Amino acid sequence: MMDGTPTSTTLRVRLRADDTKYAGGVIPAAHYMQLMSDAGAMLGVMRGESAGYLARWESVDFTAVCYVGDYIEVRCELIRVGNRSRTMRTEVVKLISTNPGERGQTTKGIVHEPPEVVARGDYVSVMPRADLHGE
Repeated sequence: MMDGTPTSTTLRVRLRADDTKYAGGVIPAAHYMQLMSDAGAMLGVMRGESAGYLARWESVDFTAVCYVGDYIEVRCELIRVGNRSRTMRTEVVKLISTNPGERGQTTKGIVHEPPEVVARGDYVSVMPRADLHGE
């Protein structure tokens, strides 16, 4: 927005063993959706607004797999603002992979340049009426 209010944010995360329940350290798609929603909530707070509540996913696509030890970046951009709603465009990209033969190790990795897209999605967040009126 022209007034200096932020319209995007980024989270960087290293995926941990407690982020998965799958064998081999595969990270479930639901974890990316949680992080995308968290980024949107963070953006709401940065804007001086409510973090809001997830109302619906308009689209979501998963294009790659991540494992425990990988580093990802979650990007969130505000694309539409309504009276009580915000529509967010989100993307998860893999910055660094652990070496396939050394999953979970801390010393080696593969840097993705450019970053590899893991997931994308648009969702709508709504703000409670009480948050709008200061009640």
